[in-house]
Amino acid sequence: MSHYGLSKVMWEIYKDRDLAERFGTDPAAVLDGRDLQDDEREALASQDLRALFELGMHPFVVYHFALRMAGGASMEFMQDYLARVKGQTVGNLET
Repeated sequence: MSHYGLSKVMWEIYKDRDLAERFGTDPAAVLDGRDLQDDEREALASQDLRALFELGMHPFVVYHFALRMAGGASMEFMQDYLARVKGQTVGNLET
């Protein structure tokens, strides 16, 4: 697994609204050809924030990825985000 490769894809989705929209409708097409392992691809495609944390993704990247996929900040987003990561511990954040 490459933390850098997975983080890069998540950051690209966060930074590029068009890419995020394509990812939202067809994640497999966006992830096709990317150097990701099956578990990484699955966690991204399903937007499984807990799994992304467990794969070692930095909370900053996970948060911004989730924020983009939610369409921006709102009280509903924050409540959903916090519920999805509740109890999650942050492991080694070494890059």
